[in-house]
Order: sequence, then C-alpha cells, then structure tokens
Amino acid sequence: MFCVGALLLVVGINFARIEINRLSHEKAVELAHAWSTQIAETTPYLPQLLTTPRRNAQPVRSLGNVQSVGPILGYRIYDKAGTLRVLVDDAASPPNAARPAFHTRITLPITNGGRKIGTIVTDVDASGFHDVLVVGAIKIGAIFSIAISFLLFVSLMARLASRQEALRNSNRSNENDSITGMPNQPAFLEMLATAHSQEVAQHTTTNLYLLNLDRFTRVNERLGNSVGNMLLRLVAERLRLACGNSVVCAHINGDTFGVIADETTGKRMHKTLQQAFLQPFNFGQNVIRLSASIGAATSTAGLHSCDELHHHAELALRAAKTNGGHQLVTYDSDTVLEFREIDRIAAAVEDACQNNEFELHYQPVVESRTRKLCSFEALLRLTTADGEKIGPDKFIPVAERIGRIEEIGLWTLREACKTVAGLPKHIGMAVNLSVQQFNSGNLVFEVQKIIKDTRVDPGRIELEVTEGIMIGDTDPVFKQLSELQALGIKIALDDFGTGYSSLNYLWRFTFDKLKVDQAFIRASDHNPKAHALLSKIVEVGRLLDMKVTAEGIETENHATRVADLGCDYSQGYLFGKAIPQTSLASVVISEFAEYIRRQTGGQADVDGAEVVSG
Repeated sequence: MFCVGALLLVVGINFARIEINRLSHEKAVELAHAWSTQIAETTPYLPQLLTTPRRNAQPVRSLGNVQSVGPILGYRIYDKAGTLRVLVDDAASPPNAARPAFHTRITLPITNGGRKIGTIVTDVDASGFHDVLVVGAIKIGAIFSIAISFLLFVSLMARLASRQEALRNSNRSNENDSITGMPNQPAFLEMLATAHSQEVAQHTTTNLYLLNLDRFTRVNERLGNSVGNMLLRLVAERLRLACGNSVVCAHINGDTFGVIADETTGKRMHKTLQQAFLQPFNFGQNVIRLSASIGAATSTAGLHSCDELHHHAELALRAAKTNGGHQLVTYDSDTVLEFREIDRIAAAVEDACQNNEFELHYQPVVESRTRKLCSFEALLRLTTADGEKIGPDKFIPVAERIGRIEEIGLWTLREACKTVAGLPKHIGMAVNLSVQQFNSGNLVFEVQKIIKDTRVDPGRIELEVTEGIMIGDTDPVFKQLSELQALGIKIALDDFGTGYSSLNYLWRFTFDKLKVDQAFIRASDHNPKAHALLSKIVEVGRLLDMKVTAEGIETENHATRVADLGCDYSQGYLFGKAIPQTSLASVVISEFAEYIRRQTGGQADVDGAEVVSG
C-alpha cells in the first residue's frame, strides 16, 4: 500500500511539473501576443520599415516610446526575408544578470492587410506566473499528500482491524462448537476456572451443571446425523433462552452440555434446567421428546478446587444416568459412596466381559411329586480377579445400566445351550432374559442362531422373563415371545406375584409356565392368607394350561405343601444349590442311579454309569 502511495506521489509530481510548464508557456504566448499587438498598434510606420529595402546593416534599436517592460525582456522583428530589422533588449538588466527561472521565446507573425510582412520574436519572463502555479501546486500537493497519507493511514488501520477481527473470529471459532455455536469444552473449562477464581476472591458460590441427553444415540441412529445435529442446535437454543445471558452455557461434547451459574442465578437453575425439556422439540415433520440427566455440584468460597467441582458434577451426572435418567441429582457424600460402589461393580463387569470371567452355575429343578430331576436353571456368577464374589442382585442391574446386559445375556444362553446339549435328552435348561434384551429387536434372530450353532433341541430350552417386561409398550415384547415359542422354546413367567401382577397379560400371552416367587412359599409357613393366595395362583395356572414351579423350597414341609397344592415343579436348596458345570456330571449320575433304584426296587452300582450324550 505504501509503495502504491509513493508511486502515485511521484507520478503526481511529474504530472504537476509538466502541467505547470504548459500553463506557464500558454501565459507567455498570451503576453507575447498582447505585446506584439501593442507594437503593431503604436508603431504606424512598422509596415514601411519591414517592406522598405534596408539601408543600414544595423537593426533599429528602438521603436520610439515602445519599450520592453515587465515580463517582456526584449524582442526582435524580422522582415519577410528573415532579415533582422528591430532588436530591443531589456536595458535595465545588467549584462551578467541571471536568466529568469522560467524564460520562453515566443514567435508570432506580423501581418498587414491580411498579408504576412514579418515576424516578431519576443522573450517573455513567465517566472512570476510559473512561481504562482508552483506555490499553488505545492499547496495542492501538500493537501493531496495529507489526504493520501490519511487514506493510507485509514486503510492501514482498517487492515489491522480486519486482521484483528479475523484473529478474534478465528479464536472464537476455535473456542466455539461448530454445531451449536456454544463454547466448546476447552473454553468451558477455562470459563469454569475463571468463575472459580472469582468465587475464591469474592467468597461467593459457583454452581456447575452437567446435562446429558437421554437416549440421544437412538435418535441419531434412527433419524441420522443431520437430524441429530439439528436437535443439538435446538437444545442449545432452548438452554440459552432458559438460562439467560448471565449464565454460561456450553456444548461439551456429543450429547453433553455444561452450565455455570453464580450464587444468584444458581438458586433457580435446578427448576429452569428441568423445565427446559418439558416441551417436545419440533422441526419439520419430526416431533421428538427428549429428557436429560443432570448432575449438579456446588463450591463456596474455594471450598473445593475447580477440578474437584467438575468431578463432583460428573459423579452426580453418573448417578442420574444410573438411576434411569430424566432427573437431576445433586452431589453429596452419600452420592459419592453409593456410586463409587456402582463404578467399582461396573468396572468388574467390564473386565469380566473383556476377559471372559463370568461363570454359570446350575440349580436343579425337580418334579414336585416324584422329585425326579427334570431340568436346570442357569444362574450367572461373577468372581473378580482378586477373588471377590459379586452377587447377581448387584452386578446384573449395573450391567443393564451400562448397556452390557444384552451381550452377557447372549453369552449365558450360548453357554447354557452347550451344556444342556451334553446332558441326557430328558433334562431341560432354563435361562433368564433381561427386559433390555427385547429393546434391539434382534433377540429372536440371535436365539435362533445360538440354537442352530449348538445343535440343541429348542424344546429343551426354557426362557424366563419377569413381570418387568409388562412396563411400557408390550406389543413388541409379546411379538418376540410368540416368535420364540414358534421355534419350540418354552416361555416362563418368573417371580410371579412380586412385580406388577396384572392378570390381563396372562390371557394376552400364553406363557408355558408360572414360577411362583419364594416369598409366597416362606409366608405360607405362618400366614393362612399367603397359603390361600398360593393355592389360587396354582389354580390360575392350571386354568390357563400353564405349568407351575414353586421357588425357594428349603424344607420338607415346603416340598410337601407345594406338591399337595398341585405345583408341577419345585426348585430350592432342599433339592440342591446352584453348582458349577464341573459338578453337573455327578448330579446327573446320582439322579440316574436313583432312577434305576426306583425302577428295580434294589441297589444299583453307579461306578460305571455313563452320562448319556444328547
């Protein structure tokens, strides 16, 4: 830019010099023309002088009163033949005087009656006019230079401002999330550190909220990333409007947002964030209802470090997700203890999945009247690397929460099918299904594949479900259960009487078996009403053509009571605890020996007995 300005200045100077010289020359011509006209008018004998043959070799030095004055330094008059007839010089100037700064010589014709009779050559000093033009040009040039300099300065400042703005925009784009326009995670953490510093300095409170959109991954998978991104933008806009300008909102990553509120705004933020998701999100033909799991943590006057505050919010968020989502959990010490235990169990489940550390134990199920072994129930066990045994009542809910239950459930079914394939053909195998295994819609396909791979008779497999499958939309669940039954697999309703116990699903779906929860068995020891209710449950099963299994049989009284009530099968510690696969052979051999004894009425030698392969 400066080079262009300098070039324009040089060009301007040269142009001004040429133009000044041209104007000065024109002024000189004007003066010479006026002077020659004056000579012609004041010298009546001039035509005669120029046309009369010359008598003297010397030119005339004066034309009477006509003298060169002012800018006219002198003049010469030539006749038509070119002979010098008049020569008038500036007598006032000394011989060695310096020539004017701008001197020019102008040649003009002299006419008489329209006929040229001679030529006058006038020396004109146009320095005065030239100087005026130069001074004017200098002033104009100075103004022009100032203007150019100002414009160059303005242009430079504009370019600097543009660069700074571009840099700010670049920094802003680096700090803002490209999808939502909100601050991204690095910017959010920096803002959190700033808020925490103010909290320490001013002895105020910092409130931190972490929000995770529930089931957002399913929306993304079902409707695509473009719809998912649009949904994130709508969530971001709703959070901005709900929280206001005094609250920091950020898109941390994926489906997680962060909110930083001070002591004043933090008081209303619990309710504000929960209400933000009450209304559905509408765009085009899509109407999506979203909920959010929210973890909240508070630090006052620097009680916790910035990292601790963030970690507390993460723990609270994890608690909200673990409890099923769609809620706000505030960090406290009890939350930490509870969910550190959940994290520990979750880590054990993850390790078991990766290192194949799960194990199946098998509990016998017998016919109530004959006490003949008819099947086993496969029960999942988990022992950590350091030898700790974690009960299924603890690790299965955690596996469901962390999304591992479908993988674990299919592994369990496959291993149980492999096991039962090696047992006598009259022995069946029961395997529990989690409610979440129905969510993907792939359950029937996976079960069919396992049956095919293990070459087991599907009629020997019994899949147990709990009343939890009746929550929500039951039609897809019943459809999958019907398809499983069509394969020849039996479907049992487990823990009957302890869940939702709505009788309408007993006629909506034809279960093959009811398994009465052990709580009824224990209560019937001392409670006549429990005994009566147990009797009616068995009667309902018989009316609906369902077999009935009594769980929790621990004493002979239990076994006799359920047999008398008409329960088809019994299961409990009286008939055997759950045992590892390595002990199955001895149980089957003992049962086979007992069968021989019952058939022969005598003693049987079972040392050489062999388990029949199915």
